Amino acid sequence: SELGLNVKWNQQAKTVTGENEDLTVELTLNNNLAKVNGEDIEMSVNPQLVHNHTFVPLRFVGESTGANVEWDASTKTISITSPQPKVNDEELILELFDQYEDYYNEENLQIVSLFEEQFIEDWGMESQFEWNFENYNDHIEMRDLEILSIEDNEVYVYVVEIYERVDGSFYLDEMYEQIYSLVKSKNDRWLINDIEFVSFDYYNLEELKNSNVDFPEKDEKKVLATFQKYLDSIKEENLAKLKSTLHEEYIDLLGLEWFEEYYDGFLFNNYDYTFVQIEESSVVNIYEDEVTLFIKYNTISTNENHGGVEVEMDESFIKFKKSKNGQWKILQIESIY
Repeated sequence: SELGLNVKWNQQAKTVTGENEDLTVELTLNNNLAKVNGEDIEMSVNPQLVHNHTFVPLRFVGESTGANVEWDASTKTISITSPQPKVNDEELILELFDQYEDYYNEENLQIVSLFEEQFIEDWGMESQFEWNFENYNDHIEMRDLEILSIEDNEVYVYVVEIYERVDGSFYLDEMYEQIYSLVKSKNDRWLINDIEFVSFDYYNLEELKNSNVDFPEKDEKKVLATFQKYLDSIKEENLAKLKSTLHEEYIDLLGLEWFEEYYDGFLFNNYDYTFVQIEESSVVNIYEDEVTLFIKYNTISTNENHGGVEVEMDESFIKFKKSKNGQWKILQIESIY
């Protein structure tokens, strides 16, 4: 049993069997043929029954498990040393990413334990995960994991990460390609010590565009009227009118200074819009007092620096929220082109 074998006795056949996942040793009383994983092997000593106890050859059983059996005649001591199980680095690496998925999806801050200490400190990983778990309810799936290289103490792993929103306020699902650098700690654990960004894209876009969630038609018209007013204000270069279409939370997020500098200082000074028009729209999500629309719209503008005409088709997910006076106003603009 101490050698890691589950021991069974068969009274009728007078056999004792020790087994684990990889090994089965079967011995029979007064018989020098043992079976090891089904193969007959001759022993120098037979198993015997002494005072109703079954005794088996210790060296044979010990060595069958891969252990080293030694006899010290001076102290009359038998020592059995089992080999240390070989650490399978690939399995440990896969296990780390399985844990990453589980911790993330459980919103468990134990996820930080998968990172090397200096990386946690340099990048503020704990506060990042705390903020993410508090503000988002999404699900991660890691796909196409490939170990690119594995050295004694360093590994590079390519991973595709899919982040899908579960519920709550609307945001787009995302897909990242990343290369993780892992280092081996003193206790032979692999830990993440760097992440290299490879590429980013939105995920599931076509399905989102065609969601067509039920929403009162009169409210949808009001929402679209707000966005058309936003487009018109850009065409008219009317900052006050544009500001009236944005929710106060959006302006607070952007910062009033940035808002004025971008629209009045950059956009209106560099582009002269001659045409703005909504071409297509659909409601894709409703959450409490928020509604998100997929909107496709055309713009024609002249670049005032070089006079070139730019014709653009913009595809955006626009989130609207009711303001204090009950009007639908723009809370977020996510352009995907």
